[in-house]
Amino acid sequence: MRFIADFHIHSRFSRATSKEITLINLAKWAKIKGVNVLGTGDFTHPLWFKELKNGLEPAESGLYRLKSKTNKSSDDVSFILTSEISCIYSKGGKVRKVHLIVFAPSIEDVEKINTRLERIGNIKSDGRPILGIDAKELLKIILETSPNSFVAPAHIWTPWFAIFGSKSGFDSIEECFEDYAKYIFALETGLSCYDPETEVLTENGWKPVSSIIVFDKICTLNIKNNTIEFQSPTRLFKYDYKGKMYRLKTKRVDLLVTPNHKLLCSHCDFRKPPAFVLKEAEQLINKSKRFKKDGIWTGEEKEYFVIPRVKIKHGSRYYSGDRLKEEKRLPIKPWLKFFGFWMAEGWTTQGKNGDYNVCVCNNDQNILKEIKSILENFGYSVFKGKSNILRVRDFQMYDYLKQFGKSKNKFIPPEVKSLSKELLSVFFDYYIKGDGHVYGRNGKGLSATTISINLRDDLQEIALKMGLSAYYKLHNKKGTIFNSPGYNYQKEYRQSADSWVIYFLRRNIHTVLPSLIKKWGYTEAWIDYSGPVYCVEVPNHVIYIRRNGIPVWCGNSDPKMNWRLSSLDKLSLISNSDLHSLKKMGREANVFDGKSISYQKIAQGLKKIGKDLKLVYTIEFFPEEGKYHYDGHRACGISFFPIQTKRTGGICPVCGKPLTIGVLNRIEELADRPEGQMPTKAIPFKSLVPLEEIIAEVFGVLPGGKKVEKEYMDLIDKLGNEFNILIEASEKDLMTATMPKIAEGILRVRERKVIIEPGYDGVYGKVKIFN
Repeated sequence: MRFIADFHIHSRFSRATSKEITLINLAKWAKIKGVNVLGTGDFTHPLWFKELKNGLEPAESGLYRLKSKTNKSSDDVSFILTSEISCIYSKGGKVRKVHLIVFAPSIEDVEKINTRLERIGNIKSDGRPILGIDAKELLKIILETSPNSFVAPAHIWTPWFAIFGSKSGFDSIEECFEDYAKYIFALETGLSCYDPETEVLTENGWKPVSSIIVFDKICTLNIKNNTIEFQSPTRLFKYDYKGKMYRLKTKRVDLLVTPNHKLLCSHCDFRKPPAFVLKEAEQLINKSKRFKKDGIWTGEEKEYFVIPRVKIKHGSRYYSGDRLKEEKRLPIKPWLKFFGFWMAEGWTTQGKNGDYNVCVCNNDQNILKEIKSILENFGYSVFKGKSNILRVRDFQMYDYLKQFGKSKNKFIPPEVKSLSKELLSVFFDYYIKGDGHVYGRNGKGLSATTISINLRDDLQEIALKMGLSAYYKLHNKKGTIFNSPGYNYQKEYRQSADSWVIYFLRRNIHTVLPSLIKKWGYTEAWIDYSGPVYCVEVPNHVIYIRRNGIPVWCGNSDPKMNWRLSSLDKLSLISNSDLHSLKKMGREANVFDGKSISYQKIAQGLKKIGKDLKLVYTIEFFPEEGKYHYDGHRACGISFFPIQTKRTGGICPVCGKPLTIGVLNRIEELADRPEGQMPTKAIPFKSLVPLEEIIAEVFGVLPGGKKVEKEYMDLIDKLGNEFNILIEASEKDLMTATMPKIAEGILRVRERKVIIEPGYDGVYGKVKIFN
């Protein structure tokens, strides 16, 4: 059985909290949200503690519920006694500000704890009292007074008031609690990119990174087995950036990325096989490295190609109607030979008398003879006049091929691009026979020219799937005068569109050495940049991108922050709402699995020693939503990556004042593990967006309005509670219970298909569900 717990809340006696926070209202909203166990919060405040004593009665061992005369609900909500305490003190020559959550097993234990704390400071001033005591000493007092109580550091990364905070925190649990660190077994977690010219390969072709949406399938590389896979993005990133960008421009690589962006590179020890790993650009500048440009593609194997059935108009002066011509099955390899050649050298025409023609033209009589034989084996009558043109009069083939348009609009259809490497090679070989150029001393150089942008991009994609790579350059601009080879170069034409030459490469590990950068006049440098940057997150963490026509495998964004500190592996990382108003309950929470729940079982579960109850995952915000995720200066609109902050010496480049150092920088400072590496026994998490915010975005209004509230409560009435709606309800149930777009928004959040602008210096990050 699953239990959802939110341990960290506040009463109406804490600063900046709602006056509507009462025990009855807390229980009511716990049911609405789907929270089974709720922290009481603020048990150190005398007035709130009095309400706890008068309004609660014992439930499961060490837990409480509303007294029967007060509780009108058949489904009880359990309360666990908790309170947050702020410790502000000096240690190690630095002012420390550490917030702690205290858990207690009984009302009697709380009375003892409060009596001791009253001797230290004023616990009546606020629901979250400030005590001038060392966090270690407070923990010592709690354990001496109530041995079964325990303490968890709160919102551990907040810059100003947390154990790891950049402004007043420590570098480790041991530094803070010294010999009492062994009694800490739980922590509350709490709350990279490309320029716009970068493009990403998707199932629907190349798209600017700024245009990627959650429904796109992104071309990714599984670096464990070197296979090409198309995956849905789990998150989209967009934000304004001002600072240095890493610029690398060679003949085979063109990149402009933020300093902390991950590049897929290998060492340059040519005595060993390349070993490609993700490394930050900051670590690679002016160093030898190799880039990967190919992968292994497993496409579809087919025996036949099917020309779709078609209706053909026919009749006479006495009758007019349609007849149906059934689909035509053709052997796949001969068809791909013809189709590849036709894509390079073919067209369709419709005559005045109802003639529907499929034509190809070439000066090579041997290839024309082969294509003629293929078409005749398909059962077509092939006409060849004195010119070098083959013509087939067949409406069904004409109807299929006309969709590919004239030279300027040709494209390779998805049913061909999805084929296996072997079949794609058949198509490609015959395209090259028609419109390609073989060059080089060993005849292995390949290129092709086209005025179709779609065809150019499609050829680049199938090159990747064949184990090659391809880059393109502008050949001639629109309007360029040229002599037609069809008239022995005697007749002049103006080019109707820009033409592109595509170069196909067989060697797809590109080496970049500092000496070659200098020798060939390539570019590798930091450049100043101001504008939007973008990225996508995919499960494989490697995506196929191109810039200025040059493709390469490169990294994506994926922060799994707390996993980067190995010292936290042995601890339970919990998430709570830090509730200040009723509707915020459960925005972050903890999910336990067990037959029953009690105070002792919760403690054992967090210690990772319990068999009856286990913490199975946490529910969290997207970490970028936190208002201190990046470094920055709100007054000047400056938001920085850790690398940028390092370059400026932590000083705002606009006003010269110190930047507020955010969570990501602090983690970078303390981390001993690379980004993206998951510990063996790490507790997983689910990032959610509150239901009210999803509804508000669909309606295009702010949360809290009457329209949003009505839809919210209607959904709760139909599907039970918010967590059931956000996590468990089926797509069918969602579609039945609410508007299709709200249901779609809920499903997008489950799949992490959101767009994020990270927060900085007190500015909350923004999460958008719809593009």
